[in-house]
Amino acid sequence: MSDKPRRTTGSGWEHPLFLWSAQFIGLFVLWLALSGKLTVEFLVLGAVSSGLVAFLSQHLVLHPARAEKFAPVPTNLGWLAATALRFLAFVPWLLYQIVTANIQVAYVVLNPKLNISPRLVVFDTSLKTEPAQVVLANSITLTPGTITVDVNNGRFLVHALSVNFAEGLEEGAIQDRVARVFGEASGDTQGVHTINHPSEMDD
Repeated sequence: MSDKPRRTTGSGWEHPLFLWSAQFIGLFVLWLALSGKLTVEFLVLGAVSSGLVAFLSQHLVLHPARAEKFAPVPTNLGWLAATALRFLAFVPWLLYQIVTANIQVAYVVLNPKLNISPRLVVFDTSLKTEPAQVVLANSITLTPGTITVDVNNGRFLVHALSVNFAEGLEEGAIQDRVARVFGEASGDTQGVHTINHPSEMDD
């Protein structure tokens, strides 16, 4: 079996036109949500901006900078519909995690003792598909106190504000939820440890 990276130049949902359309729609919906205006000027400006950004960023999707090893993703409509519904159920849970993490960060910052102990944490995820790993990486970043610095073949490099946030990564709650969204087998985060420099990530 060849180890060449999977290329998104096929048919169906991997077709470049489909990818561009999906990205354009997502950006345009985000534009509408953030602008809150439905005047002709804003609609035209939003459509042009969304189309331009989707066009300029296509090389990031169609020509990845490095080969990642991902499991194949089902392309049937049934799987896509079920995944979309599970994702909608995941969003409220993620929003709750974001709110509680905000409170924790505020407590750490406002506490006179200022118990900040920033660290770089490395762990291996049990998630196998590209969409699942992307959602996990962004979910970690959206949750205050943690930022995904790098992802390489299932190995995550995350900056944590304190030991408590690092321990939260080890518990793997976000990973379990993302696994449910994409119908993957959930499992504990593996090899969780703190490093001093990103160059130690592959050690």
